[in-house]
Order: sequence, then C-alpha cells, then structure tokens
Amino acid sequence: MMRHLVCLLMIVTFLQLTLAPDSSAQPAGDGCMPGGLGASLLFPYFESDLNSFDGPATLISIGNGSAGPVLVRVVLWTDWGNPTLAFDVYLRGFSIQTLNLRDTLNGGIPSTGEGANLSAFSGCDVDPPSHSNPALTADEVAQLKADHTGQEGPLVNTCAGSVHTDGIARGYITVDVVDECSGIEGFDPKITPANAGLPYFADGDSSGVGINSNSLWGDIFYLSTDSASAHGSTAVSLWADATKFSGDDVNTFYGRHSNWDGRDNRVPLPSAWNQRFINGGPFAGGADVILYQDTGVGPRFAACGSTPDEFPLAGHIAVVRDSGEDTLVLNSDFADLGGLAAQRGSIGSLPIPYAFGWTQIGSFGSGAPQYWVQPTLSAAGLYSASLHGVPVNFLCDMVPPAFRTTSSEKSYNGRPGITAD
Repeated sequence: MMRHLVCLLMIVTFLQLTLAPDSSAQPAGDGCMPGGLGASLLFPYFESDLNSFDGPATLISIGNGSAGPVLVRVVLWTDWGNPTLAFDVYLRGFSIQTLNLRDTLNGGIPSTGEGANLSAFSGCDVDPPSHSNPALTADEVAQLKADHTGQEGPLVNTCAGSVHTDGIARGYITVDVVDECSGIEGFDPKITPANAGLPYFADGDSSGVGINSNSLWGDIFYLSTDSASAHGSTAVSLWADATKFSGDDVNTFYGRHSNWDGRDNRVPLPSAWNQRFINGGPFAGGADVILYQDTGVGPRFAACGSTPDEFPLAGHIAVVRDSGEDTLVLNSDFADLGGLAAQRGSIGSLPIPYAFGWTQIGSFGSGAPQYWVQPTLSAAGLYSASLHGVPVNFLCDMVPPAFRTTSSEKSYNGRPGITAD
C-alpha cells in the first residue's frame, strides 16, 4: 500500500509541475522562449499503433485560456513535415478539447460548436466545426494512415513520410488560432501554414485565417499498455508578436513556408538544448529523446521507397558528457536523434558509453534550424517521466537558415503524384 501511495504522490506532483497552464507573459531567453499562452501550439511528436489498442497511443488537449470563444485549426504533419489533415475546433471561453490520435487517424474528428453563436467567425455557415463522424471517407482514412507510416495509399502514389513497418503512425501536430472556418480537409489539405500562396498568415492582410490571439495552452500524454508506461508534458506554446517578428529574414516558427518574411509572427524555437539522461539504475527501462527539428523547407514528397533529398536532416550536433568530466562528441550526421522532422530515439541506440550524463543537441549561430528536445525516462513498466530540455541558444536575432522556399512551393499547387510511363 505504501509503495502505491508513494507512486501516486510522485505522479500527482509530476502533473502539477508539468501540466498546469502558465498564463505568464513572455518567459526567459531574452524574450525569445516559447511559453505562457500562445497563438499556436506545437505537439512535437505523436505515435499511435494502428493495429493494437495495447500499443503506443497519444492524447492531446487544447485549452482556451481566455474568457471569450476561439476557433482553432488543427493540422497533422508527417515526420517529413508534410501536412496530411486539417480541421477546425471551436472552444468556448476557458474550455478544453481532448483528442485521441488513434480516433483521429480513423476519421473521428471532434464535433464542436453545436448550438453556439458562430457569427463572429466567417465561413462557419458553410463549413461549421460541428459534423457527423466518421468525418473522413474510407479512402481518406486509408491515405492518412499510409502517409504517417510511409506507405502508398489509395489516393496518390507518392509517399509523405518515412517508412514504419511496425504499424505505428508518427508525426507532429500544430494548432493555430484562426478567425474563420475552413472545414475538414482529409487529403492534401490546402488551408494550412504550408500554403503561403493563400495566404494562411497574411501579415496584416485580412484575407489570412491565422491571427495573433495569444490564448492557447495544452498538454500531451504518451501511453502504452504493452510497456505499462505513461508520461506527459505541456504543449509547446508559441506566442505571437507582430512588432517583434515581422519583416524579411526574420526567424519565426513557420518561416520556412514563406521565405522567412515574418508573416506568421510566431516566436521561433531555440536551436540548441542541454538535457540529462539516466540509462540504467532506477530507470532501467531506457532513456529516450523526443525530438522536433524544423526542416527549413516546404512540403517534400517522394516516390515510395525513397526519401526527399533533404533527409536525413543534418546540421545538429551531439556532445555527450558523463556525470563527471569525460566528454564524447558524436558524429553530427547520426540519424537516430536528428534525421526526421519529428521522432523518438533511444539514447541506448547511440554509441554512448555512459549510463548517466547529459547531452547537447542542436546547432549554434546564424542559419541554425529550430529544435525542441524532450527527454523521457522509463523504469521498465513501473513508472516513467518526461521533461523539457534546457534551451541554450535562441534565434530571435539570428539570420534564418539558408534554405529558401521556391516560388513554386509558395503557391503549393497540391501534392504531386507519379505518372507511369
């Protein structure tokens, strides 16, 4: 009994420290650190077993920290940074919406706003956020699952993400405050931050749907019955400031989609992180790192069985130190913790001779890509924990990456297929 009570107290303390919404203003990092209430949220990684309810699952929550209602657009992205699904969610004042990614990948889209006055949001008379489920067709569901496992689907014969033969769909999620309804797009979504030709963020143009209302907070849970583990953390809250993040050659979170012209006004992620690991002892279940890396380019697709030229992503470093003073500098091109836009990698899979220590992942200086690093520790089915790393390099006053989105990508004419000869 005492053991169970101690475990329960540990869990409660963890939840209190990590999951409570932070309503403070712009946090540390010289005004360049995500946090507080944001105009956008990043859920840096998700995983969902498509074949077993006992396998990995991901739950996210989107909270409205303001008294007034807000409308948000949720976008799923693959681990190559390609959008695959977009839909709207209506949130009443101080309300919260939870999504199980397993349901979402099976076409179950939250139906919200029933009976609410949606007159403040244009387009909702045509594309309301309330609807019947499943909201996607069978082909759209099959294509969505194929895109997040790197397979060919029924709607197009190009692949949108890396190959995963274990039946676990992977990717990341963004959520943006918007001022109009855009409807559900179950394949090749156009109304997403990837389509700068619309524009999605218009940098003051009233035709854009994304707005700078800093009102969102959220959290994410990773669950697995098979491994008897559960851990969670807060979502990455991206606050917007049109005076701080606007103009050409400005680092912003979505800058890669619009040639770094600052139109989204979102704070960029840091580019380098320190984080500890314990790969043994009380955490014998292993030490993982959840890693998001900005690709620096727009949507990238490839013939199934191959990868876009930009992958595996490069430009990161990994310096490893043990709990003493020994130092190991790993090769900068190892893919286990840096090859994809979003992934979960094991410290044990890397050539690290230490069971205890800390790593530094990311890049420094101008042109560095954005990272989010989140270490997780597991005790072989007994308990687990997830933390945010410690950012050590910020990008607000740095030159953006050298990658540039081409004019054809900015218009985003749709996902390419491969025509047979």
